Amino acid sequence: MPKLSIIMPVFNTEKYLREAIDSIIQQSFTDWELLIINDGSTDSSENIIQSYTDKRIQYHRNDQNIGLISTLNKGIDICTGDYIARMDADDISEKDRFKIQLAFLAENKEYAMCGSYAKVIDENNNETGKILNLQTNDFLQINLLFSVPFIHPSMMFRREVLKNNYFDPQYKHAEDYELWCRIANNYKIANIPDYLLRYRWHTNNVSVTYSQIQENIKNKIICKELQNIGLQPSEKELYLHKITFQQFDSKTEVVKQKFEDYSQLDSWFWKIIDSNKNKQKYNEASLIAFLWSRWIVLCISQKKYNQIWKPKFASYNLSVLYRTFNLLIFLKKKI
Repeated sequence: MPKLSIIMPVFNTEKYLREAIDSIIQQSFTDWELLIINDGSTDSSENIIQSYTDKRIQYHRNDQNIGLISTLNKGIDICTGDYIARMDADDISEKDRFKIQLAFLAENKEYAMCGSYAKVIDENNNETGKILNLQTNDFLQINLLFSVPFIHPSMMFRREVLKNNYFDPQYKHAEDYELWCRIANNYKIANIPDYLLRYRWHTNNVSVTYSQIQENIKNKIICKELQNIGLQPSEKELYLHKITFQQFDSKTEVVKQKFEDYSQLDSWFWKIIDSNKNKQKYNEASLIAFLWSRWIVLCISQKKYNQIWKPKFASYNLSVLYRTFNLLIFLKKKI
């Protein structure tokens, strides 16, 4: 049996498919099986796949289009490796991606999964940006309370974790976010601070095509995570909860609006901290630092510099200050 199984769903990606497969074949780590599952493609994807003679490539074809979630779960069922990696049919994995991720999981037995940074490329392979996400378990756990801190096709898992945690069709278009939350509730998680993937951003991305549906499902997941610490947010509180994560998104209308509800946001963040004291789900110093860093980002984006030091939820404990400072340095790199 191979050490690593790679799941690659395919649906009408003839334009990029060969590059994606070649990036797997060219990996420095060689003990793998690539499970390519064709979900009813009507283009030349099948011909491209069948042109490969590498015995490590296993080709599976769905009789009809069953969708991404069912295809991914099928892949999990047929995997035989000790670890499972994800790969999309339009992305490119860097040569040492699997070697680096496997080394991390081998050395850190308490971690269930790890992702990485990515370089964003367009339809012509031109680099258009970079995606950096937080790295450590403490902050990733908190980040999941607000948004997705992982790049799905950069992920690698221990097989037994995925065998016990399938993608849930109730959360279509944000099924990965829900799964990351579920896994994080029981295991440690990490991002490796290396650019191990070239992530293709184009008009067929789920985030582009189904943005509003995806946003509604994300709201549902956020509310579920808040319920885990005993909170049931009102519509206003959910708006406040998300506001500090919408400052980086130039497409979001909220960015164009003035924000004046600092007192209410302060109260909501305090509510989160207080509820966490009872549940002990998150490290308190990390939670306060995370919330404060988001508060500061909001104040700067709104040019309300006098508000930066005013929140009642903030703490001047040295541990909190140190973590807040480091988060702000990271966020500056991310912008």
